[in-house]
Formats: sequence, structure tokens, C-alpha cells
Amino acid sequence: MISIKGNRCIILLSILFVYALICAQPAFAAYTLTLTSSGAQSIDVSASAGTAISADNINISTTCRYGYNFTINTSVNDNNLYLNGNSSNNVEGSYFSPVDGTSALNTTTNKWGYYYNNSIIPTNTSVFLPVPTLSNPSTVKTPLVTPSSSNINDNFNIYYGVSVSSTMSQGTYKMIPDVNNSNSDGTIVYTATIADDCLRYIVHFSPTSIFEGNTISGTGTMADQIIYENVTTPLTNNSYTAPSGYYFTGWNTAQDGTGTYYTNQQSVTDLITTGSTITLYAQWTDCPPNTICYSPNVANPNDVEGEMGNQSISNTDTSTVLYAPNFKRTNYGFAAWNTHPNGIGINYGPNQTLSLETNQYQNFGLKLYAKWVANTDNMQNWTNCNNMNIGDVTALKDTRDNNVYAVAKLADGKCWMIESLRLANKDANNNDINLTSANTHDPSLPLTNSDSTTSNHLSPTTNPTQTAWCTSNSNACDNKSMLTTNNTTTFINNTSSSYNAGGDIYNFGNYYNWYSATAGHGKYGNNYGSSYYAPGDICPLGWHLPRGGNKTQESTNELWQLVVTGINNGVNPANYNSSSTPYYTGTPEGTNVSNALRSYPNNYVFSGYVNGSSIQHRNSRAGYWSASGSSTNQAYGMDFDANGVAPGTYSDNKYYGRAVRCVAGT
Repeated sequence: MISIKGNRCIILLSILFVYALICAQPAFAAYTLTLTSSGAQSIDVSASAGTAISADNINISTTCRYGYNFTINTSVNDNNLYLNGNSSNNVEGSYFSPVDGTSALNTTTNKWGYYYNNSIIPTNTSVFLPVPTLSNPSTVKTPLVTPSSSNINDNFNIYYGVSVSSTMSQGTYKMIPDVNNSNSDGTIVYTATIADDCLRYIVHFSPTSIFEGNTISGTGTMADQIIYENVTTPLTNNSYTAPSGYYFTGWNTAQDGTGTYYTNQQSVTDLITTGSTITLYAQWTDCPPNTICYSPNVANPNDVEGEMGNQSISNTDTSTVLYAPNFKRTNYGFAAWNTHPNGIGINYGPNQTLSLETNQYQNFGLKLYAKWVANTDNMQNWTNCNNMNIGDVTALKDTRDNNVYAVAKLADGKCWMIESLRLANKDANNNDINLTSANTHDPSLPLTNSDSTTSNHLSPTTNPTQTAWCTSNSNACDNKSMLTTNNTTTFINNTSSSYNAGGDIYNFGNYYNWYSATAGHGKYGNNYGSSYYAPGDICPLGWHLPRGGNKTQESTNELWQLVVTGINNGVNPANYNSSSTPYYTGTPEGTNVSNALRSYPNNYVFSGYVNGSSIQHRNSRAGYWSASGSSTNQAYGMDFDANGVAPGTYSDNKYYGRAVRCVAGT
């Protein structure tokens, strides 16, 4: 309360104020702003005419070094003062003089005024301006053009002034109550907002990025884009022209694509601290539209064997099955397809079903890079599985032929090969590969080979005395070691794309009959009674062929546990067939389980199987042996196609050639 004395009159200005403070809290910068005030609201008239001037002390502090906007206005669309805040109490001629003090009293001069100047204290009302109304606020202070070097803490006065007529009735003069507002009386509203420059950031677009180690740059110009804090805004449409032979795929916060990726015109919110600038680099690819391109991802092409063609997709495709890799790299295992050459992108399994959106790749293709894992140890007697976490991947060498395989600790808690076995009868130098108890899981030696001779190595179907794989269940077929290393059946799909002419699809591995897969234990008529699995097999020493079985052996069926306990989190799909040969089928459960099996890091592939002289159903179905016999002439394995999985419970003829995956332990 302020008391002003003059000509024996005392004018009291009662300060009853309300102020509004707008202070957004940005997601990154978290700029702060506070406002305090002593307020100004009404005038108490207790004597004759005079001039009343009051000072409302304002304090504003903010961490935004550009400052703030500060405005004032009444809480209603009126800036008049009335006795007791009721216009019906007014007596003609009993009003304030104009705020500039120059006009005679009349019924329109009851306005009060305000004044702001940090260096001048007003002594009369001649410098005052009418108090702004709700619909027309007045800006008192504006942000700094040049940011402050420190946080801002401003303390200043807002002055209010009136000239009072000697004929005015005594009492309290105030604004008319705002019946449409929560305020019982009209009030002065102070509004403080953080400076615009602290509430927005700038996106700068660069045409230059690094693609596969080379600097690639588009041409043209793009203006910087201003985006406000907490406002979701689409990025500016790319207007850079791609270099010859390249296609624009989006933006990245790092030139080499190792940062955060954004699609063209993607809607974004708070990319960076407000008041800052972020640079987005145009990303280019040499993969044509509607194409999946496969890269061996090596600096020296001579470091890898095999070739692969591109895979075509259409704008209307909703999904496609990725090609299994046809690359082999010395001393490395294949872990996944990855969307970035550094392996920091999305991992895909070698035969994973990839979901597609309509027109997703109409402007550029999807380039996938082989993700290699360097050999760290030998498979024989490897015991490091307990030190790995679920999802960890390493690579190990089979000392029998120096093939290197990626190995992962899968969701069932066990370490599995995530590439199919490629063991043959000879190594890369054409030397015989002999199976011994020192390198193989308890083989039954010597083996009976396809030409009825015996030795400690496997017999290929290319043996001169044998022209084809066995085609009937009999002792003669089932009790002989046979494998095929002839992977020349090319990878054909509905686009007529194929691998290289040789068709050596390394990731499909070799094919073994059950006698070979069990290293001589799995003979005709042998299902091993109550144990249901062969005591030895073709896997490296310290590893074993996974166990299978029918419905009653689920507790010991490692393939069943991998699929159900690991991949499907222990939950049987709704359409689970609980017969002696359970099969997960239908949509979506069976489809999802099958695709999970083919996804990273499980990495199973549609390897097909050998029946007679041909490899059948490759790229549409898979058959993997277990160590469990089911009957005189059949053994259990894991079969699956795109729609479902028989997890180690599917019986097949022992003379069939099927793929092999090994699991650590004995």
C-alpha cells in the first residue's frame, strides 16, 4: 500500500494483483524462467484531487540468454476504474483525468495509465500510456538481439498513474469484475515467455556423405529449416540431385551413416537442444529402386569366395524372403545381413521374411551387407558358452577342415552354430578329413562308405562307384556314409534371379544322411530304445547333434526347447498340434515362429533336403537332423516352411540328405 500526501489529501493505492507466467520446459535445454511481482489493482480515494503514482516491482530471471518477452494487459477488455468496481455507481463528472493530464474531465477519462523506463521515475501522469486490455496486450520488454554472457536476472518497476478529480466520491476504485473469468475482479496480467531463439533450433542439410568409405555429394541447395521446441514438424523435402549412379535414401546425423537415420520428410520433434543447429547429411546408395542388393562387405574382393545377384521386389509386395548368403570368408563366420557396412544397422537373418510397405523402395533399393565375425577360438573342446550373454555372437574354427562358423548363445541359453555344417570328406587342399575321437563327438569308426569300403572319413555322392543318393529304406542305403557337397542347384525365385553360375550357396551347408550325421551310430533299425538319441555324431568334439523326439520327449528335445522355450518364450501357439508330431502352423502363430527361427541370431535357412539325385524344396522348406531315431527306417528332425515349424518332432527317412547344426556340450 502506498500513501501519497499533497494539499491535505491522502491517496492510497491498494495493490491486489494477479500475473500469468508462461514458461515451457523444453525436452533438451530445460530453460527456466521465473517472474515475481508486487502487483497493482485498485485506487483508494480518501481526499481531494491529486496525482497518484505507484511502482510495481517486477523480477524476472531466466537461463535463456536471449532473454524473454514481457507483456501486460488487463484481464478483461476494459481498462477503466469504477467505484467499487461497479459502473452503476459512477457519478457524471466524477472520474479520473486523462492519463496524459491534458483534457478536461468527462465520462470517458476514467482510464489509468502505465509507464516503464528503467532510468526515469515519473513525477506526473503526462508520460503514461493507457493500460492495455485483454485483446490488445502491450509488449514492455523484448528479447536481446545479442545473447547475454550469463543467465539473466532483471529487476525493474512498472509504474501506474492517475489524476483524481476533487469531486470524486471517496472509496475504492477498481476495474469491473470479470464475470466470465475465474478472477472475481478485473486484474493486471503479466506474461513472460522465453525468447524465441531459445525455443527453436535450426536444421542444416548437407549433400555430402560417406558411402562405403567414399565421399559422395549431391548437387543443388537447400535452405536451413527452423523447427520450434515441442512442435512435431516434417523435415524439408530433399531437393539435392543425386550423383550419377546413386539414389537418395534419407538423412543421417553422421556423414558415414553411423548416427540417427531419418527418412525424407519424416516428422520430427526436438532433434537437438533449442538454440542450436543440427546438420543432417544426405545418404546415398548405389542400389537401384525396387531392388535388394547384397554386398560381401570386404575391402579386398579376393578375401571372399562366391557371388550374389540382386533380388527384385515390386511396389505392391508386402513381404519377401531374403537370400541366403553365397559368400565365404576365410577365418570369418557369417553372422547376419546388416543395413550398414559397419554392422551398426539392423540385423537380418539369412533367410528372414522381410515385411515391406507399399512403394517403400520405389525411389531407392535396400543394400544389405554381410556382417562377419572373426574367428576367436577352435570349436573342439570350446568351453566359453557360460561366459556369453543371450544374443552374443562369436566365431569358431573346426580344426578338421578349418571351416569357421558363427556361433550364438540363443534364447534357450545354449550356444548353437548359426551356420550349417560344411564338413566334407576332403579339405580345401584336397586332403582326406579323418574323423577321430580327438576331433569328433564319439564317432563309431570305421564308417561304411557308399562303395562298401570302410574308412574314417565321409563318402560323397561324387564317388565314382556311386551315381546317386540312395532312394529306398534298406540296410544297404541307411548303413552307409553319404553326403553331398554338390550345391550347384542355383538359387531361383520368382524373379528369376540367381547366384553365380556355380551356385555354391555356402550358407546352406552340406547334406548328410542320418548315418553320416550320427557318425556311424544311426543305422537301419536303430532308434536307441529309451534313450532316443545317438551317443555320437559328426559334430566337433565338445559339441553334439541336437536331440529331438515325439510329443513325449519334449523335455529332452533340444530343438523343441529352442523353438518353444527360446523363440516362442515357452508359449505354445494357439494352433499348436499336440499329436505325436506337433507342428506349429497357420497365421499368425506358425508364420511368426517360422520367421523368428530364420531371423538373427537364430539364422536357420530354407536349405531343403536331398532325395534321390536332387536337392528339393530349397528356399521354401528346411530339414535339419536331430540325434534321435524314431523307427526302423526314420529319424527325427526339425522341419519348417514359411507357415510353420515341426520342432525336432518330424520323422524322415534315414537315407534323406539333411542339413546339420551343432549345439555346444555333450
